[in-house]
Amino acid sequence: MEDKLKSISDGIQQTVPEVSTYNNYGKGVQVGHADTFSPTVNLIITGSNGQQRPANTDYYNLFIGFDPFISDHLLVPKDRALTEYMTPELKSRFASLDDNAIADIKRFPSIIVDEYCKTTPSEKNAVFAFVTDVRKQQNGVMVYFRQLYPIPVKVLLENEYALDTVNGYESFRTHWAIKNINLIQVLQDAGVAMWG
Repeated sequence: MEDKLKSISDGIQQTVPEVSTYNNYGKGVQVGHADTFSPTVNLIITGSNGQQRPANTDYYNLFIGFDPFISDHLLVPKDRALTEYMTPELKSRFASLDDNAIADIKRFPSIIVDEYCKTTPSEKNAVFAFVTDVRKQQNGVMVYFRQLYPIPVKVLLENEYALDTVNGYESFRTHWAIKNINLIQVLQDAGVAMWG
């Protein structure tokens, strides 16, 4: 499979949801010509049924060990779903995967990536995405997601401390964790151009 995203807007009717705003002050935004310009990015999340919901950037989902370019869903083994590389408080809040936890999880930005390490080829990509559905099954937890932007794995390696992934073998252990980190701010500080 190719590390590229396919178009996700074909046949999808867009509605205007609530908006989260991120400012890029002092980050070197270049503008060819503008009478007025504000370097602001609006993050918009629209559910598949047109439901509007604001993003929650206090946390992010981290899915490691899954190729985000072959499908729009992944199956996380039960013993690797929200069980490791998380604080005890986050485990107790989200591991039950009750309706409230799932509703919150769907508002968090996500990174989905194959297992990686310092020798991973520099052209490999992860995906910035949002979870669209979570279903507990007998054989694991099925997670559906919407891919938005490719993120170079190199960025994940260079920002391990900021992403809270400097935990021994986390980057090459298949699992799903939730981190109390503002992923969008980390990516913005790392110079990732996700909007443009």
